[in-house]
This record gives sequence, structure tokens and C-alpha cells, in this order.
Amino acid sequence: MRGRTSRLPWLALTLMAAAVFAAITTEVLPVGLLPVISRDLATSESNVGLLVSAYAVVVALGSIPLAAWLARWPRRTVLCALLTIYALSNAVMAVADDYWVALAARLLGGLAHAAFFGAVFGAAVSLAPVGSAGRAISFVGAGNVLALALGVPLGTALGTALSWRWVFVGAALLMAVLAVLALLVLPPSQLAPAHTEQTPVLTAVRSRPIALVAAMTALLTFGHFTTYTYITPLLRHAGINGDRVSLVLLGYGLAGIIGLALSSRVVDRRPQIGLRCAIILDSTSLVALAILPSVTPTVIWTVLWGLSFGALPTLVQAVALRAAPGAPDAAPAVVNSMFNVGIAGGALLGAREVAAAALPVMALTGAVLVAGSLILLRAAGRPTRPADPTGPERTSTAS
Repeated sequence: MRGRTSRLPWLALTLMAAAVFAAITTEVLPVGLLPVISRDLATSESNVGLLVSAYAVVVALGSIPLAAWLARWPRRTVLCALLTIYALSNAVMAVADDYWVALAARLLGGLAHAAFFGAVFGAAVSLAPVGSAGRAISFVGAGNVLALALGVPLGTALGTALSWRWVFVGAALLMAVLAVLALLVLPPSQLAPAHTEQTPVLTAVRSRPIALVAAMTALLTFGHFTTYTYITPLLRHAGINGDRVSLVLLGYGLAGIIGLALSSRVVDRRPQIGLRCAIILDSTSLVALAILPSVTPTVIWTVLWGLSFGALPTLVQAVALRAAPGAPDAAPAVVNSMFNVGIAGGALLGAREVAAAALPVMALTGAVLVAGSLILLRAAGRPTRPADPTGPERTSTAS
């Protein structure tokens, strides 16, 4: 059932935002701890990098089928179970004595992650009053931006200064606490099994509008992460070195928080327009980073790039929900899957450009791919009524 009051359930949404923060931090954390994990597990840094890649592959492949299977279960039960699996994955990672145990732990975490975003955003939509679903997913999605801006850097610093194992112990404890709080805080009556009121997930994902949104999401993230994965070499190419790299990346993250706040202003009424503006700024920033390789322009455009990307996840979710108005569990699952496809593909393409010492070309390639997503966004069409992206009474048309 949808929330019947006119106010957003802030306590439940805060809990879900904290869970998103923990999930994203857990996913990305090994990237910043490659050297210390590789030394401790007596393996190469490239093998440790596969702990992230394998995680992403499981998410990309598992998001949609898991969303379809879990739609028959109460969302509160699903969220509690997934948070418990996250906790177990992090605990095993913390005590892993060889690489293969660590890989098994990460695959388990990827399985939870594959189902998590469909469940958590579906729950947020179910709890939101009519007309406020966009604000609900924007608030929950803040955990994503905060994880990248604060959670991952903090975890990296603690893991380097103390021990990477203790960081994963902390992540396991946090997930366990969140699982208990979810059981206590989330209202079961408003988080009933999704299939009682929704279009079946597998039916929704085969529709033309959601297929176009999926392609748009994959192309957008492919282009963005072609460059973002290798942002440090790009900054160094512009003459930014040492501690200044960290400061610029901090600026990128903080700008992302501002971008998220700005997106919340339009997410319920004009998500397509907001997404179009964010994509244009993202692509323009990449062009500027390619053709203006000096310190001051690079700092300015990196911050603007962060501003644009901070707005993207929430707006993409809102557009996806409007493309599948009767299936709020399907849209986040599709977005989650396509984000990971784009991240993995972008990293591979960017690696080729870095190997060829073609950093400006890498940024221009990313800009072209990001700009290309505008064509798919337009083709995805708009809902006939703009008030609420997820209500069952909304219909969608493709142009």
C-alpha cells in the first residue's frame, strides 16, 4: 500500500539512506585499499581490483531476476535479509586469510547488492505520499552521494592508517545494526509484497519505455565512468599533483551533494528537464577537461562535473519510475543493473585510452557517449501526468 499521510516518513527514509550509504561504501571501498589488501593477501593489485569488478558483474547480472523473484516477499523482510547478508559478506572479508575467501565474500556481497536497490527504492516509493515519490528517492539516494564524498575517503584513510580488516569489521557491524533497526522502524503494513499491486517485474522491463531508459542509463554511465575511473591521471595531466588531487576530488564530492540537493527541486515535477540539464553539464564538463588541460580550468570543470553527476542518480531513478509507473521495484533494478554495466564498460574503455596515453581523447570519448544518452532520453518519452512518477494511475508514452 502507498503511504496515506501527506508527510514523508523521515525516520524510515533516514534509515534507508543510511543503508544506501553503507552499501555504496562497501562496494567501492577496496578501490582505495588496493595496496594494503594486496600485501596482506599476498596477491597483485590487479587481482584485488577484480574484487570490485566481480562484485559489479554479479550486480549487473542479478538485479532484474532477483527483483522479479523477491517481488513476492514483504519488502521489510527483504531489506532485513539483504542487510544481514551484507553484514555476513563484510565479516567474511574482514577475516579472509587468502584471496579466494575474499573473492567469495565479495560475490556474496554483490548478490545482496543486486537485489538491494530495487528493494530500497521500491520501499521508499511505497512509503511516500502521492506526489512525493521523487523527494523520497532523492532523500534515500543522498546516501549514495555521501558514500562517495565521505564514506569511501574516510574508510580509505582508516584502512590505510589502522587496518583494512577493521574497516570491514565496522561495515559488518553497521549493516547488522541497520538490519535490526529496519525490523523495528519500517512499517510492515505499508511494505507488503509488491506483486499485490504492481505490474510483474519481468513484464515491465520488456516494455519499450523502460528498455529505452535502461539503454540511456548504460550509455550515460559508460561515458561518465570512461573518464571518472581514471580521474587521477587526468588531473595529473593538467598539472595537479600530490595532496591537491585529494582536494580536487573532495571538491568533486561536495559539489555532488549540492547537485543532489538541486535535483530534489525538480525530481517530482520535471525530472526529464532536470536530467537533460545534468547530462548537458556532464558532457560539457568532459569536453572542457579535454581541451583545457591546465590547473585552474581543470579544477573549475571538475567541480562542475561533480555537480552534474550528483544530480544524475536521483533523476535517472525518477525517469525510470515514470517509464514503469506500475512497477516501482522494476525501475530501480533496471537502473542498478545498467549503472554497473556502464561502470564496468567505462572502466575497460578508459583503460585502453590511458594505456595509449590519450587522456584528452578519453575525456572527449566520454563526452560523446554522455551526450548520446540525450537521444535515448528523448525517445523514452514522458508520462501524461507530471505530478507523481510512480502512482499506478500514471501512464507513459514514448515519442
